[in-house]
This record gives sequence, structure tokens and C-alpha cells, in this order.
Amino acid sequence: MNTLDTIRYMGIKTKLLDNIIPEIQKVTPKNGIVLDIMAGSNAVSYALKEFFTVYTNDIQEYSYTISKAVIENQAETISKETAKKELSENIDKNLQDKLYNFFENTYSDTYFSKKQCEYIDAIRYSVSQIKNKYRQALYLFALMDAMCKVQSTPGHFAQFMPSDHKRIIPLQNMDILEEFWDKCNNYSALCFTDKNNKAFCMDYKELLKLNDIKSVDTVYLDSPYSQEQYSRFYHILETLVKYDNPKVDFKAKYRDDRFQSDFCYKNRVKKEFETIISFCSKNGKNLVISYSNKGLLAENELFALCKSYFKKAELKEIDYKHSTQGKGEQKLKEIIITCAK
Repeated sequence: MNTLDTIRYMGIKTKLLDNIIPEIQKVTPKNGIVLDIMAGSNAVSYALKEFFTVYTNDIQEYSYTISKAVIENQAETISKETAKKELSENIDKNLQDKLYNFFENTYSDTYFSKKQCEYIDAIRYSVSQIKNKYRQALYLFALMDAMCKVQSTPGHFAQFMPSDHKRIIPLQNMDILEEFWDKCNNYSALCFTDKNNKAFCMDYKELLKLNDIKSVDTVYLDSPYSQEQYSRFYHILETLVKYDNPKVDFKAKYRDDRFQSDFCYKNRVKKEFETIISFCSKNGKNLVISYSNKGLLAENELFALCKSYFKKAELKEIDYKHSTQGKGEQKLKEIIITCAK
């Protein structure tokens, strides 16, 4: 099974692929189409790519960029060698002329050192000059990955470490340009197929109205399960990809337009699940859900909801150590619910 060297990500399903992929295979025809409706890190979508046509969706543009790079892209690769050849000249240009300087002006000595921010801006400028959209997405993916490695944080971008933290100096002395070159080698060999994979960047409720979705056989849903908004934890990556010079707020310098998912509100989460479950049932689509037994919607309530719309619904529980991104690991059970039309 193909695995993706992807960004550090809360709730990433890499260790659960052997449990999730067979459930999707069980209900999806051989040449079928699977929609990963909240693709996140794209770890599941990339594993599915070997077996099916894959459509991905996420309202966050950093996730969409990863999807463009490794799901929709079916030909382009990059490497340390190609990166140096294609990007070095414009990196040097930006270091001198400061054409892009948002990170240096906004985030110096917070999530990154001033020097790291200068290079983030320079690499981002150079990547913006790449004409091929898939190569551009691959380079952005590599830069996101490098930033996640050198970040002066507990493991996410909800907050940065205080200046006197013992880990600050070694982290802020890391050479992000060298990390970026090395990360480019992660995408020198990718899984390519002859399928017409597609990436979307939409609110899922709008996505479900598209004609493209009519041909989907199975929907895979991996929604947020806690009150934590992903836009708070990954706002830096969103700003990197958009590079739209947003207004930032609070000590953590969050974007002021962060998306708020209704899956993260206890009084709204059931309605959100029902929207997707009922859509799949009414439109003849199979549905596979992965969720936590500690989620905002109780396990028995979620399963009952599935059974109210599908005649065939099965639930499995898997013991799982969930990464809390800086707070160690939490022992949970992952729920996988498989609903067949």
C-alpha cells in the first residue's frame, strides 16, 4: 500500500491505513470513484490512489495544494537537484530585493527566526514563478513540510514557544533552505495512474451540489472530532499557500478569516453528520466514516444515525494512540463505520 511522506498533522491516519482502506475497498466497485470529502493531509487519498479514481476536497487551501501535488498530479516530480536548478536564482533575487516579505515582517522570532522567515519568503517568491501548477504545488508541499520541521512550536501553529524555551535556539538555528532542498527529494518518485483524479477546495455542502459528484461511488469522511479548529492549528500553512498578506490577530498572529467547522461544536455536529449521511443514502453512495470514540458526537449516536439511513451499516473499533501534537499520545479507539447502499 502506498504511503505519503506528508506534513505533521493532527489525527493523521497513516497508521490506520490497513484498517481504513479495506473497508473502502469492500464497498467500492473495482473501477469506482472515491471522494475523500475532508482530505486534510491526504494520507488516505494517496493510499486509495493505487486502487481507485480519487476525488479530494478540503476547504483549507494548504490541503488542496497537497491534493494538487500528489493526487490530481499524474506526471510531475521534483527533487533536490531540480529545485536548485529551478529556484535558486529567484531565491537570491528575493533575498536581495524583498519582493515577498510578509513572513519576515509578521512572524520573525515567533514561529520561526528572522532568518528562517527571510528564506520562507524567498522560497515562496521563487515558487510563485514556476508556471506548471503541479510543480508549483509540489514545491509548496515541500516548503510546508520543511516549515513543520523547523517550527518553534509544540508541534502545531496554535502557539509558539516563549523566547526562553530550551528548544528555541536549536530550532531557530536550523537551516530551512537545506531542509527544503532535502524535502524536495520526498517527491522524486510518486504513485501515478491513468485515472482522472480531481482536487476541490470547497465547503462540502457546496461540493455535493456539483455534477462531478454524481459519479462518485463511495464517500470517505474523516471529520474533526473535537472542539479544536484545524484552521487554528495550521493557519501559518494557509497563509503560506495563499500568500495574501492577511490581517493577523492575537498573540499567536492568527489570520482574521479562519474557517470555523460546525463539526467542532457539540450542538451542531450531529446535524453536520446527518447532512452527509442523508446525502449518501438518498443518492446511492456508499459511506465510510472514521471517527474517535471520544468525539463530540457519541459513538452509539453516530452509529444509530447511520443505521437510520442505511440498511447495511457495520461498526469496528481499533485501539489507537492519537498524537496530540506536543502533548504526547492519547490512547483512544478509532471507530470505522461502513455503510453500503
